[in-house]
Amino acid sequence: MTEREQRLIVSRALDVGERMLLCGGEVSRVEDTIYRILKSYGASRVEVFTILSFISLTAVFDAEQVYTENRRVSIVAYSNDFARLEQLNALSREICQTTPSLDELTERLAAIDLPPRKKQFRELYAMVGYLLSGAAFALFFGGNPLDALGAGVCCLAVWFLNWVFRRSALQRLFHAFLISFIAGALCYLVILLGLGEHPGQLMMAVIMVLIPGIAMTNAMREMLISDTISGILRLVESLLIASAVAFGFALAMFVFKDYFPEEHFTSLNAELPWLQVLAAAAGTLGFSILFNSRPQRLLLGALGGGLTWFIYLLLARYILQDFICVAAAAAFGAVYSEIMARVCKAPATVFTILAEIALIPGGSLYLTMHHLVGGRQTQALQYGMHTLMVALAIALGIVFITAFTTSFFSKKKRAATKHKH
Repeated sequence: MTEREQRLIVSRALDVGERMLLCGGEVSRVEDTIYRILKSYGASRVEVFTILSFISLTAVFDAEQVYTENRRVSIVAYSNDFARLEQLNALSREICQTTPSLDELTERLAAIDLPPRKKQFRELYAMVGYLLSGAAFALFFGGNPLDALGAGVCCLAVWFLNWVFRRSALQRLFHAFLISFIAGALCYLVILLGLGEHPGQLMMAVIMVLIPGIAMTNAMREMLISDTISGILRLVESLLIASAVAFGFALAMFVFKDYFPEEHFTSLNAELPWLQVLAAAAGTLGFSILFNSRPQRLLLGALGGGLTWFIYLLLARYILQDFICVAAAAAFGAVYSEIMARVCKAPATVFTILAEIALIPGGSLYLTMHHLVGGRQTQALQYGMHTLMVALAIALGIVFITAFTTSFFSKKKRAATKHKH
C-alpha cells in the first residue's frame, strides 16, 4: 500500500467514525470501528480518542509511516438515525472482512449519505413519529382521548418549529428554550380551543419529545464505563438543554397561570396498567419512526418499550424503592436489546434506546417546573432530584447488562479463536 493510500484509508476510517457519531453511535463503538478498519488495512498500531465534538486519530503502518488526523465534529448536525447507523455498522463489518478498494469504499460511503429527496421524505416520516409519540404519551400519563388529540397537535407544532429553526442557525440553548415556551403555550391554547382538558398531561407528553433524557442517560452510562470526558461533556450539555426546556415550559405556565389557576393533572393511571403498557409501546413506536428505524425494526422497538414498562409495573407492585424498579426494568430492556441485536445482526443501541423510552422522566421534569412556578421549592427540588435519579438508574441497569454481555462474548470469541488455531 502506497503512502497516499495509507493517508486516504486514515481519512476514510475517520469518515465512517464521524458519521456513526453524528447518527447516534456511542463513543466506544466509534473508537472500536475506526480501530478495526485500520487494523484490517494493515496498521500495526491505532490510537483513537473521541468526544462529542472531536475525533483524534493516530495510525502507525510501519516504523516510518505515522499518520495523525483530527476531525472537528459539528454538534449541530447530531441526530438519532438508526437506519443509517445500521448501514454504517454493516459497512464497517464488510470492510474488516473484505478490505475493499479505496474507490469502492468511497462509493459505499456516498451511497449511505442521504440525497436531498430522501431527506425531505424523512422529514415527513418524522412528522408521523411526533404525532404518534405525543398522542400515546398523553394517554400514558393518564390523559383522555381528547388530551391525546391535543398533545398530537402540539407535537406536530414542535416538528414544524424544529424544521423552521434548524434553518435559522439558532444557538442550541435558545432553540430549546424558544420551542419549549411556544409548545407550552400551545398546550394551553389547544385546551382553550377545546382540543384537550388537562394541560399537565399535554405538557408531559410534549416534554417527552423535547427532554434530552436519552443524552442524559448515555452520558451517565459513558462515565460508568470510563469514557469520563465524553460522559461529562454530554451530561453538561444535556443538563443545560433540559434546563432550557424546563424554563421554557415554566415561562408558559407563568404566562397562563391566571387562566388555569389550579392546573389539573394526575400521575400515571394505576387503575389501567394494560393501557399504560399499550401507550408505552405506541409511544416507543413513535420514537422508532422519529429515530428513522428501519421498517423491519419498528415493531421490535415498540415491543421492547412495552415489555420494559410492563416489567417496571410488575416490580413496582412488590418493591417500594423506585430506583431499584427503574434500574431492574432498564436492565431487562438492555437484555432484550442485546438479544435482538444478535438476532437481527444490528447495533444494540438501535434497540436499547427505544426499550428505555418509557422510563425517561419527562413527567418528573414537568412536575419540577409546576411546583417551582407555584412557589413550592421543596417539592420542586424533590422532583428535580428524582429526574436525575431515574436517569442514573437507567444508566446503571444498561451498564450492568452491557458489561456482562461484552465480557461473555469476548471470552467466547477468544475461545473460538484459540480452537481454530
